[in-house]
Order: sequence, then C-alpha cells, then structure tokens
Amino acid sequence: MTAKLISLFKAAPEVSPEQFKTYWREILLPDLKKFGIVRAVHHHVIPSDIREGEGLPVNRWAGVGCYYFDTEAEVRALLANPDFTEMLRKHAAFLPEVTHLPVNEVWIYNRDPSHLPLKMFAFFKRKPQFTREYAHNYYRTTHADVGESINRNRTVRYIQNHVLLDYTNPQAEYDYDAGPEIWFKSMEIALDLFGDTEGMAILGADEEKFVLRSELLHFLTDEETVFERTPTPALEG
Repeated sequence: MTAKLISLFKAAPEVSPEQFKTYWREILLPDLKKFGIVRAVHHHVIPSDIREGEGLPVNRWAGVGCYYFDTEAEVRALLANPDFTEMLRKHAAFLPEVTHLPVNEVWIYNRDPSHLPLKMFAFFKRKPQFTREYAHNYYRTTHADVGESINRNRTVRYIQNHVLLDYTNPQAEYDYDAGPEIWFKSMEIALDLFGDTEGMAILGADEEKFVLRSELLHFLTDEETVFERTPTPALEG
C-alpha cells in the first residue's frame, strides 16, 4: 500500500492554463521525481460555477497533484526536507504558491474502474469544537450516507482523503482536514447533480454540522497520470 501526498498549485497571473499544464509536467515533474515518487497524477482545474449560489469561497488554484510514495515515512521526510522546499522555490516565478496535505486515501466505492473524464475535488476545515478524528469519522459514515441518499447513481467513484491526524499545515490558511475526489462520466451528469437544488440543500445542511462552510473549497478537474515507476524485474534464480 502506497502513501499519498496532495499538492495544490497556483499559477502566476500571466500563465495560461496550457502553459501551466506544460510547465508542471515538463519542467517541475522531473524535479519532483528525484524525491522518490512512485506515481504522479495531475489534475487541471476546469472553470465552472458549481455550487456558486451557496456563497462558498472562489477557487484560485490551477491544479492538484496526487503523488504516491512507498511509505508514509517518505512523505513526512519529504515535507521536512529543505532541498524540497528550495526546489519548489526555484519554480516560484511560474508557480508562486504551493501547499501540501499528506493524506490517507479512503475508498468509499468504485462502480466503474474505467478511465473517467471528470473529477471533483473539495477540501474542508472542521468546526473548532471537533477533533480531526471526529470529523473524519463523521465524514466517512454519516456524511457519506447523506451524499449517497441524494446521488441517484450520478457519481461512479468516490475517495475520501483524510489528512494525517498529527499533521498541521504550516500555511494555516490551507490547514484542511479532509476532502473528496469524486468522478463523473460527463460534465452533463456533474451539472445535473450540482444543479439539484433540493439535493444540494440536504448536503449543505449536513456539511453545516461539522464543516466551516466559509472555508469549503471545491472545483472540477480532469485527470492525467503523468508518471508511474517501472517495476523492477524479478531476478531469475
């Protein structure tokens, strides 16, 4: 089982989405691979107005990277490594802001294992009266059940990313506790779900029980696997 690091990237204002995509894959990724990544999946934000009428924060991120390592210890060592910090600093002209979340990946369901064209990410902060562990438990059980009750099979794959219990993001603004990756078969299906006023009201009411909705970040993306480590061939006996 691999360990997972989620990294969110902002692009400089003058950088176009296509320039960001190319720079991230062709310039930054080779530097990232030097730090022991075994798999890298890049997600490029697709502009949308989902949940726009709910007063949630406007997204400013350009992309989300999911980076997989052999062990959790490697993820922790990476975040403490000054060489990693310095490497990212070299790319600040194109990518002026990056934040990282080491997570446990919790699968809720996978109804379609094929490649799917569209995904939603969200990241939330818990209400201050709750521990992170409590928020994770509520999110994995009660909130997942509420989401399923309004879904009507419009989503086909669902992961929850639970930030490590003892991790505090040094960038307090981005000290998120958890969030989903949810896949759709098409934009039409996604818009049908997010345009379901009654269903979104039910979901929002449950979010209000444990989430700071004023800090709730969400956006749609594509998905591109940009690197997978080649397995080492077994030695013949």
